[in-house]
Amino acid sequence: MSEPAVENRDGRIAVAVVPVLVDRLTRLAQSADRDDLLGTLQNVLRRSADASVRIAFVGLRQQGKSQLINALLGKQVCVVGDRRATSVVTVVRHADESAAKLVVETPGAATLAATPVPLAELQTDLAKSPHARGCQVVRAEVGIDIATLPNGLTLVDTPGVGGPGQRHAARVLNEVALADAVVIVSDTSQEFTEPELRFVRQVIGLCPTAVIALTKIDLYPEWRRIVDADRRHLADAKVDCRIIPVSSTLRSHAIRLGDKELNAESGYPELLGFLRSEGLADLGAQRRVRLARDLESVAQHLTVPFEAELNALRDPGFRQRMADELEARKQISDAQVKSARSWQQVLSDGVADLNSEIEHDLRERLRSINKHIESELADDDPDKKWPQLTGWVQEQVSAAVGDNFVWAYQSAQVLAERVAASFAVDGIGTDLPALEAICDGDLIDPELRIGELREMKVSLAEKGFTAVRGGYSGAMIIGMGATMLGMAMMNPITLGAGVVLGVKAYQQDRAGRMARRRSEAQVTLRKYIDDVSFQVHKLSRDRLRIVQRELRDHFKESADQALASLQSSTKAAQEAANMEFGEREKRAAEVEKKLAVLAAVREGATRLRATLGE
Repeated sequence: MSEPAVENRDGRIAVAVVPVLVDRLTRLAQSADRDDLLGTLQNVLRRSADASVRIAFVGLRQQGKSQLINALLGKQVCVVGDRRATSVVTVVRHADESAAKLVVETPGAATLAATPVPLAELQTDLAKSPHARGCQVVRAEVGIDIATLPNGLTLVDTPGVGGPGQRHAARVLNEVALADAVVIVSDTSQEFTEPELRFVRQVIGLCPTAVIALTKIDLYPEWRRIVDADRRHLADAKVDCRIIPVSSTLRSHAIRLGDKELNAESGYPELLGFLRSEGLADLGAQRRVRLARDLESVAQHLTVPFEAELNALRDPGFRQRMADELEARKQISDAQVKSARSWQQVLSDGVADLNSEIEHDLRERLRSINKHIESELADDDPDKKWPQLTGWVQEQVSAAVGDNFVWAYQSAQVLAERVAASFAVDGIGTDLPALEAICDGDLIDPELRIGELREMKVSLAEKGFTAVRGGYSGAMIIGMGATMLGMAMMNPITLGAGVVLGVKAYQQDRAGRMARRRSEAQVTLRKYIDDVSFQVHKLSRDRLRIVQRELRDHFKESADQALASLQSSTKAAQEAANMEFGEREKRAAEVEKKLAVLAAVREGATRLRATLGE
């Protein structure tokens, strides 16, 4: 039987080999009544058809992310401009025919819907596109047919983070968690700020394969000093991330003029080197390694019963020994299925512990924000600093939720590894499943806003009335005391006391109004924090339930397949024992052919892994 080509001219895996191997295994699984393996094979086929590398471009607002992507492509695809900014996630991939569509969330619908849009509309605010017909736009998907975007590479333009409300921070972190690699975009107008460094740490915590692109080096003569300073900031923060200075303007001129020296000066060749070869080339290879492992696993599940049957057919003495051994192993496996296995206990306990730890971590972060609010409002007028204070609170809450999300994502990965290790202890090995579903959706409702303080202006007349009322009451009391001493009710002492008491009454009234104002400000800010906490806790629990179900289903499927292989082996050995001599010879020849096919499939999968340098 001829083998399909495994390696093409540039040394990468020819994806066409995977469907060929899947087809062979599918036919063998159907002939062996192993329908439980067909789902795994279909999943392998689906993953092989979509093996693109997803690269997200993220950063603060107005840093040049969209212009960077346009310069990479050599075409105006993403929205750019001083007064225009990316409002929705935009996914750009290679296509045979250029087209664009909006993916929208229709109220009451269980699935997302797609509606086509003209390519020219990509330069407008897609969140308010009339083609969405009032529905919420989840993302825009663009397919373009240009040579500068290789097939298998997907670029994701994200809205800028920062600003009032930090509206897009959670969505951007979601895209980072889904990405294979990240380009963090900042400009060279100034050194990294603390919010930028915090954002960089969050991004690298979710996706370690990252690079920082410092843009606009053509606008700022001191860009080299800024680059050196940013490298020192990263070293001080113990963040290991490469910095590449680039100029989108120089890149655009270089493409238009065909100037290679200008293109090299733009810094884009170094960035393209990262995207195409340094590190990212291995990401697609790693996916194909998983495909090869799944193929080998299915082939092994099919090989076990065929080998047992062939041995039983060829060796009458082996027939009884194998039947006894397989029966014993089947009984052990049945007992394991009925009992609570260690990996199931690890999963259940781990999810419960992680749920509690995530909630405590978020509460602790938000509690520190509340303490800072109390200290800020303790000795100052809330009205004077309300805009700055609300902006700071929204920024800090968004950062706290982002840090909590990163920590929860990493903890979920650790839990998956612990469950996989415990599953292997039970005697069955399996790969770790991809936990993409845990980062779906917004972490903070974009509609959440901090309420405004009620206007509490006091007129000059009201202030004077408060002072006169306090002074008059005080003067009358002191005057009555003076009459008892034989003095006139209204005398200099009485009038002076009235003035002092009037001023005191005004000061007390002002202090009371200020205390009520501070209390109202604290209640307003705490309400916003409580609303965020309530929503994030609910989403955290939902994400953990998804993690638990995905891990449970993945490992249960592997265990069921192993058990089915043992049962099939026992059945094959028993059927071989009851065959006549002539039938055994004919059946043995058929089994040998199937084992030869399985050996060829395993060899092909092994060659795939070897070609990838595993």
